[in-house]
Formats: sequence, structure tokens, C-alpha cells
Amino acid sequence: MRASRPRSRAARWERGARVEMLPLLDVVFLLLAVFLLSVVRMVRSYAVPVDLPAMATGVQADVPAVLLLGVDAQGRLFAAGEETTLAGLRERLRASLSADPELQVLLQADREARHGDVAELLDAVRAEGAGQVLLVAEPAPLSGGDG
Repeated sequence: MRASRPRSRAARWERGARVEMLPLLDVVFLLLAVFLLSVVRMVRSYAVPVDLPAMATGVQADVPAVLLLGVDAQGRLFAAGEETTLAGLRERLRASLSADPELQVLLQADREARHGDVAELLDAVRAEGAGQVLLVAEPAPLSGGDG
């Protein structure tokens, strides 16, 4: 019986280099994950800086074309993240709806916003002919057990 001796460095060198694919795939998937997370952050970056209320009965909607409107705790109005007046908001909404009649309107209101400010914004949106207005809220935490 012949004992196997360790291969010399020269013998391993003659076989040639080996390309390992697993570390390459790990790096590619890591970069893909970072890219997707950064895209999600960029989409939400123009959102209105409000403290959203929690709702337990809402559903998550996938909406193709949206216009994000909002009102903060001080009653300031926002359209796509830019502060505006009620007249400016109506004008922007009118232009957006004429370009895309199927446009969905997302309404963000701070939990401390006055009811009258939210109602005024909602009334303006409906007066301009928006077909569907969706309220944006945070999902409520799941309760520990009922009963």
C-alpha cells in the first residue's frame, strides 16, 4: 500500500485556476437586495412628512399611477412632496387628471391634522373629479389574542 503524499504546489499549479461561482453569486444577490431596498426608499422619499395613524381594517393596494396629496399637523398642504396652496393643489390635480383620467389619488393626513383641513382637501380632490381617493395609514400592530 502506498501512502498518498500531499500534492506539491507545482502540481496544483499545473491544474490551473478554479473559478468559484458561489461567492460571485452571493455578491450579486447582495447587490440586488441593496439596489431594491434603495429603490423602495427613493419612491417613498417624496412622501409628505406626516405621522400617519394606524388602521387595522385597511388593505394594501397596488396602484399604477398615483398623485400623493397630504396635509400635516399645521394644516399645510402638499402635492407630491412639495408644499402648495389649495388653489395650486387644485391646478396640479386638474392637470394630472387631464393627462391620466385613471389617476389614483393617495391622501396622507397627519394624525394631529384638524378634521376640517382633511375634509377641505378631500372636498377639493372630489370637486376636481378624481375617481378614487385612497387614505394612507400605517398598519396597526396585531393584537396578542382575542378572548
